[in-house]
Amino acid sequence: MRVGVCQINIFINESFSLKDKRRVMNSVKQRLRNKFNVSVIEESNGTNHKEGVLGVSCIGIDEAGVRNLLERVVLFLEDDGRFEITSLNTEIY
Repeated sequence: MRVGVCQINIFINESFSLKDKRRVMNSVKQRLRNKFNVSVIEESNGTNHKEGVLGVSCIGIDEAGVRNLLERVVLFLEDDGRFEITSLNTEIY
């Protein structure tokens, strides 16, 4: 059994307040949970309303399946036009 964890830093260009950021982050978290059945959290990065950090985790039978799922999550996020991914870090245990 394998566990995959991915930390994704995003830049929300159209966010002008913390309320805008919260709306985007909550929407993204819910869409990821519904589409991929993964665990998602918003990691705190202070009060910057343009930057967000998502933590995504999943579990699977083998490393290839977990890696594939996390890659699909990243591709899904890249297709979202509300923000851009600035960096990501993936680990599989």
